[in-house]
Amino acid sequence: MQQPDVSVDDINRLAGQMKEHYSYATLEQGWRYYRKNAVSHVHEDVGKARVIRAEVHETERYHVSLHMKRVEASTCTCRTGNECKHRAALFFQLCEAAGKKPELYLSNFRQAFIELERQRTAARKREAQKAERERRVRASQMTLSADASAKDWHLLFHRKYARPFTDFQSSVVDITKWVKEQLYRDSEAMAEPVRTLLRMHVQLFLIQQLAERYAQAARGYHSRDISADDAVRPCMEELTELSRRLAGSKLPKAFKEHLRHLGVMAEQVALSEEESPVDRLAAFALVWSGVLNDPEELQLERARLKERLKPLSELRPRLRDSIRVALIHIESLLGCDEDAIAHVHSLTFYNEPERFVQYANDRMHSGDHEKLLMWLKALAPMVSQSRQREHLERYWMLWKQAYDAHAGMHQELDSLLLALLPGIYPYLSSFLLEQGRYRDWADIQIARRISPEEADAAEWRQVAAAAPDMLLPLYHQAIERHIEERNRDQYRIAVTLLHELRSMYERKGSLPTWERYMDNLLDRYSRLRAFQEELRGGALLT
Repeated sequence: MQQPDVSVDDINRLAGQMKEHYSYATLEQGWRYYRKNAVSHVHEDVGKARVIRAEVHETERYHVSLHMKRVEASTCTCRTGNECKHRAALFFQLCEAAGKKPELYLSNFRQAFIELERQRTAARKREAQKAERERRVRASQMTLSADASAKDWHLLFHRKYARPFTDFQSSVVDITKWVKEQLYRDSEAMAEPVRTLLRMHVQLFLIQQLAERYAQAARGYHSRDISADDAVRPCMEELTELSRRLAGSKLPKAFKEHLRHLGVMAEQVALSEEESPVDRLAAFALVWSGVLNDPEELQLERARLKERLKPLSELRPRLRDSIRVALIHIESLLGCDEDAIAHVHSLTFYNEPERFVQYANDRMHSGDHEKLLMWLKALAPMVSQSRQREHLERYWMLWKQAYDAHAGMHQELDSLLLALLPGIYPYLSSFLLEQGRYRDWADIQIARRISPEEADAAEWRQVAAAAPDMLLPLYHQAIERHIEERNRDQYRIAVTLLHELRSMYERKGSLPTWERYMDNLLDRYSRLRAFQEELRGGALLT
């Protein structure tokens, strides 16, 4: 086995070829193998061509042949071609054999890679600038025409009217109004319903620009704009009216693609990686619930959204959840509620209850009991976590309507409310009394540890008149809770409650039961001297 005789000229020639044929990532991996002393049995093969052979140990043993004249003729048993890190490892080993520092060559490779990337970036930028100039020239020659494609409509919108939205010195209301008036005026000559369709595209464009403007403002641009909700609300209201108008019209076949492009634009607006105070997904839901609510179109959109979700681990979390919310809406419209709710449970962002309440409303009005219950179950933990009164009130109204409309679901509906305690307590307590469910009312008070002095006075009087026995466990619990506080103020409250409890047993004709209760109470708390004194002071102990 002949040891390799490698000169500095050999190494420099090899370095030039390695730089040309191998990526920096591969060379860096080879460097790591060299540093781990993974290269062994280095020897020169005797023959016409100068070839250095070696073994490189990874999880397996690889046999490498490095051609000293033509690197591209080198081979390795790993068979990864120009991505072979084992040949790169052998190169660095030969640097050491030639008396050169391998790390200097790695640094040289890195600098060459950085320079190459700089040149490529500059070339891409030049190409992009050239394409933008050409696009602007084409756009400047365009006029708003019914004969143009929907894509060309939006090209014109962006070319002429996107820049004003970046002017933070001007009022966003004035900008939006001006752009709308310009585009609406240009569409006056179009026949209905094409004019309505184009104006829907205009509103989507406005919503998109507002979302981008408010996203920039959120990143630190000084702005005195009105709130995002107030800015977008007129656009959403106009879009709703236009959608209603278009749905009642017969659109010429030549404009079916323009109609489909509404879905494309709504998706583009909604599924942005950029966080914005503007609720982009509301525009998506509005468009697909209206003029695009066709089973065939919905199935196509569902397939597109599922395809976008496939590289799940590569998606940024906010974009991932935007796609899920869009998919929830489409699947709900298709009646695939179980699939939609599975996406609801996966959400990290956009999980506000009001975003999904409408789906439960739709199922209630359609009389689909099973799907209504599915949505109410999905909404319950979201409402509980939000801890906002308006969410709780909205859920309660929906729950109450479902309870009144579907007698066969009472047991399942009752179980949902337990997850919403304590927030739901005032509504539930009043509801149980309306239904005459006094035992359930008492159970809720006990679970909430409500004392007689804390309870709603009107509710307490109602139960005392209709089912006084239901109050006895509440008195027992409250009395013992006050005694356990172990201070005189609480003992006095307990004595007051004991007097009230005695009166209840007396009216019931159960004084023997009262006496047994008192005997047990005195026995349990016989060591509490202060409590005994309060009992004597209250004439409950002789």
